[in-house]
Amino acid sequence: MNRTFKMAVTGFAVLQLCTAAPLIACDDTLVMLLTAQNPGSEFSRIIRSFNSDLTALGLALKAMEKVSYDQEMAKVMDSWLEFTKKYMTNPPEEARNDLRWAEKTSATARGIGEIRRLINEKKFTEAHDRVLELNSKMGAFFEAFGVSDEKQLFISVSTNLTNLERALLGDDKEASANLVKELTKNLESFTPLLGDNPDNRKEDVRKLLIELAADIELNSSLKALDAKQQQLKTIFEELRSQILMREWFPGLKN
Repeated sequence: MNRTFKMAVTGFAVLQLCTAAPLIACDDTLVMLLTAQNPGSEFSRIIRSFNSDLTALGLALKAMEKVSYDQEMAKVMDSWLEFTKKYMTNPPEEARNDLRWAEKTSATARGIGEIRRLINEKKFTEAHDRVLELNSKMGAFFEAFGVSDEKQLFISVSTNLTNLERALLGDDKEASANLVKELTKNLESFTPLLGDNPDNRKEDVRKLLIELAADIELNSSLKALDAKQQQLKTIFEELRSQILMREWFPGLKN
């Protein structure tokens, strides 16, 4: 099995996860995509595990259906401990030239400590916000990996969507409006990558962004705003999948 075929198989697996799984898996799928050059490496496995556990904690906190989140927090702590044993001060080979690696891992450790403190104090809303903040910074670990412009765009969209969720939940109208503008710019950057496929949902995203901007201005309910933000996540992930399908399988019709 040659390297090109292996990459194609890995890519197809990523696409299947992103289009068939719930939102939690799609965040994980972006991390999987960023480590796709060496998906079986120890670093790939460990950082995917940490990201998955962090996302699961965030979803649990947002749902507010429990009186304790110790189990989810413990999983985050365990996966982070595994990460730090190998990479706290020594980056993986792909990031060996990252001069800010130790700074990034230290900041992540402080963030996890803050989340744990807030959970212990039963400040679950604040803890959820900190989880989103930390999740939005995961792309920083890949800055020295030689990430392509296309993948940088995917990271930007993911970060903007997460920050939009934070702004909406925090009732920050100005930040929310600005992030909608940033996502509109992101959408325009997607356009040349999507080709002339008439079935892509670019116009659905554009419509949602216009509606969301209006809803923010009108101070619509958080439930309505959050629902639109989640729709945006889903459709942006579909567009990302279409772009990757065109790249990895150029002979296929969309």
